[in-house]
Amino acid sequence: MKLLRLWFAGPMLAALGCGGAGVGATEEASSSSGAAATVATNLETTLETTLETTAATALETTVAGSESEGVTEGSSGCAPQSAGELMACVDRARYVAELEFIAAPRTPGSPRWGAVQARCAEVFKEAGFAVELQGYGTGVNVLGVRAGAGAPEERVVVSAHYDHIDSCPGADDNATGVAGVLELARALAHAELSRTVVLACWDEEELGRRGSIAYAAAASAASEVITAAYVFDMIGYASDEPDTQLFPGPLAAHFPALADALAENDHRGDFIAVVSDETTLGHASELALRAEGLGRTVGVLTLPDATKFDDAFVTLRASDHASFWEVGAPALLIFDTGIFRNAAYHCSSGLDTVERLDHDFTMDVLKATVAAVATSAGFLGPA
Repeated sequence: MKLLRLWFAGPMLAALGCGGAGVGATEEASSSSGAAATVATNLETTLETTLETTAATALETTVAGSESEGVTEGSSGCAPQSAGELMACVDRARYVAELEFIAAPRTPGSPRWGAVQARCAEVFKEAGFAVELQGYGTGVNVLGVRAGAGAPEERVVVSAHYDHIDSCPGADDNATGVAGVLELARALAHAELSRTVVLACWDEEELGRRGSIAYAAAASAASEVITAAYVFDMIGYASDEPDTQLFPGPLAAHFPALADALAENDHRGDFIAVVSDETTLGHASELALRAEGLGRTVGVLTLPDATKFDDAFVTLRASDHASFWEVGAPALLIFDTGIFRNAAYHCSSGLDTVERLDHDFTMDVLKATVAAVATSAGFLGPA
């Protein structure tokens, strides 16, 4: 049984939980701003040392794990002839190695926060993207940019936030998203694309989406043409057990057909959720079709442009996709519904650790997304 693939939200929509600011966020901006500025200033000159001392184990595990799967980093064996064939370039062992390295407390200014910054920069560089560090006063975004071969003035963004709250490993929120972006960097390196691709590790999402707001504002001021911004925020938790997916009462009352579909499926938390607006419905639909081809059900929740900023949708704007909406750029959120499925969200009921996650689920998310991104960016052939 498949859920309704396209959910079109009306004015009485209730909230789904995201990994965003305002829910358990730790307000520590004043204490972290100095550290953030220092890291932004010095990261480029200390990147090699930082990686050697903090990420060597993760690198060794990544390569060893990939070799055990028959794929090595930098392998030329992946030569996709279509956007769909890029799905075969996504490697589970590399993703898991990155996830295990990232999943530790990483509040802004902490050593692990800086190490994850460095890891984002290193992987982007290795995958052939030009690395840019965007310091914006209290934090640092890490960007990887690769110019398109046909329409370089148009940009497709793929992103996730790397910060988290104090005393919580944040494996699902949002080590899964960052590890996913890093693996997509490697997969996309095998494709020639018409549009420019921007990869991003956002800072300070938990403190009010500050990093993505800074990027979106700068992109808008520069009149950059963003054709789609894909945002990962919790893509690792799923269960095929009955009664593992909550469905808020007001939402169920407003969408009886969807409520019936969930009930038919015994409220299993095993589907991919996408929050879209009308401008990204085509991109979301492409992702859904790719995922369904893998046997994974997708729920695309589309907010009408006329009402997407209504108070009723405030928690559906709690992640970094909303920063793009606020400047009129198209964006979509890809997630596992967060608190409405994962009881360990923000470590509120147990620790948010890697052991609780479903890597098969995440692999389907990443494969569907890389094919959708390559389609959005205009796949031209193998790199």
